[in-house]
Amino acid sequence: MRNFKMIFKMYREIHQLEKHIIPAMLINALIQAARPFVNIYFTARLVTLLSQGADFKDVFIYIFLALIINFAFHFLNDFLSDYIDGLRHILLDKESEKMAKKLYKTEYEKLEDSEFRKIIHKHEEAGASRWARFPYFIWTTSVFIIGVLTLTIAIVMIMPLLKIGFTATGTGFFEKPVFLITLICVIVAMAGIMLAIAIRMNKSYLAANEAYAELDRLFYSFIDIFRDYKTGKEIRLYKEQNLINHIATDKILNDGEKTLKKISMRTAKTSSLVAIMGAAVSFGVYLFIGIKGLYGLFDIGKLVLYCGAFMQIISGVMQIANTLGKLVEILPLAHVYFAITESKDDKRYGDKELDGSRFEIEFRNVSFKYPGSRHYSLKNVSLIINNGEHLAVVGRNGSGKTTFIKLMCRLYDVTDGEILINGINIKDYTKESIMNLYSVVFQDFKMFSLPLYKNICTSKEYEKEKLYNCLEQANIKERVLNMPEKENTYLYKNIDKAGIEISGGEAQKLALARALYKDAPIVILDEPTAALDPIAENEIYSRFNSFVQNKTAIYISHRLSSCAFCDNIAVFDKAELIETGTHRQLIEMGGKYSELWNAQAKYYIN
Repeated sequence: MRNFKMIFKMYREIHQLEKHIIPAMLINALIQAARPFVNIYFTARLVTLLSQGADFKDVFIYIFLALIINFAFHFLNDFLSDYIDGLRHILLDKESEKMAKKLYKTEYEKLEDSEFRKIIHKHEEAGASRWARFPYFIWTTSVFIIGVLTLTIAIVMIMPLLKIGFTATGTGFFEKPVFLITLICVIVAMAGIMLAIAIRMNKSYLAANEAYAELDRLFYSFIDIFRDYKTGKEIRLYKEQNLINHIATDKILNDGEKTLKKISMRTAKTSSLVAIMGAAVSFGVYLFIGIKGLYGLFDIGKLVLYCGAFMQIISGVMQIANTLGKLVEILPLAHVYFAITESKDDKRYGDKELDGSRFEIEFRNVSFKYPGSRHYSLKNVSLIINNGEHLAVVGRNGSGKTTFIKLMCRLYDVTDGEILINGINIKDYTKESIMNLYSVVFQDFKMFSLPLYKNICTSKEYEKEKLYNCLEQANIKERVLNMPEKENTYLYKNIDKAGIEISGGEAQKLALARALYKDAPIVILDEPTAALDPIAENEIYSRFNSFVQNKTAIYISHRLSSCAFCDNIAVFDKAELIETGTHRQLIEMGGKYSELWNAQAKYYIN
């Protein structure tokens, strides 16, 4: 029952994504199922007419009708097949679009969750290792319906033969109804065995495919490295080709070959068994029909008709069994899809709006553990950031600086304590209010292969004067003006071969310009000059006060020389806030900040 519910749920989802594909598939399945019977019927009819000595006119009419119907079916089948193929691509695009929209609206906290990422990876593998996801199910459904219709039409066509078989009065075994009953039981048993084989084969294939997917991930990760021209220098300088070849290619050829051989052997064995069973049943069918024909219970035309119809019964049974077996593969992938698209974010927001121009942020006894971690990333942090204050956050790697920023932006919720904005808990504000409060440049910022202005303004519409003011403040205006299409120039060559390659320092300046263009009340800079040369870094620092103006600014850095212009400095160590004060106060205190300062300063002294 659970599987039936999932199947109908998939059909509802497919219809919502692309409403034309199911009706088109049903019509095409009916045509494909009927096509063999057209030839069977007209062949049988022509044989009867010829055996009865019919004139040319009667024979010609049947030949002409057979050609017209075959042509119509052939045309409709080709047209619908191409049409459905296009709809399957559209369905895949719409499925991917829905998945993408769901993921970019998902809370950051859930995206970082390891279990949720495993589910996403399974969905990606489903698309990579099979032709598609829902389109694959539509194709399987089509084959199943063809099998059902083929079986139904064939049974209707042989009803007169079944009547003869059940009413026969001969004395031999092959003349009695018991032979027909035995034959039907064998066909039913064969269908059951084929279904069991198909299920087992698909389970085996799925398990082997998952094992091969591990190798696929390894191989394609290296393919991504090879096709990225940015990594070509290191590969050649360090002669990494042999290492990569050993890790990726050899493993694929050895372990992958074993896996594929295992799949091939299992498939060959099961296919052979099905072929033997089909041959045995076919022999019984021909024997039954031949004996009835030998006794003159029907003419030679009916012999052709019944033989053809019985063979279609076997074909229909095989199609049904094979496609039902594929549900073992399809249903788990459907569960993965709906686990993502129907996932709910646990984070709840309030209805309060942030307004005005003054904002005070307070961390009150805040502690935080990442999900699944036993250790605190922040412990009992209390700090007030006043409106318009310029705060530097310093500390060694892993001390909790970036976590501090994530909590402030409410990318995560605190484990203990609370964060207040203007005296109100951050959880009471709307999501839009919190997102609009901050302009952030993280260490792992991203520039996209899009026109430069879209990277800065994050919109099709933009204010050109404001854009160039921000580029000037980030000290990259001249570079943009020298680009072929100025602000319309594509970054990188992934999409546009005429795209411009920018350095890490230039990308960092553009990320800073993006934060400035947003013009949020609070600016957060996480190592904003890490990729800059000393001169460019000095220029950014000299402009810092001018471009943050009266805004609140929070600055994270390992370079303590950059902290001197800040009003206040917060020093983190081992997940705790251990010192606060001005640069001079902390130096005089002789604590952790003084230790870090002296460790760096000695390298600048001759």
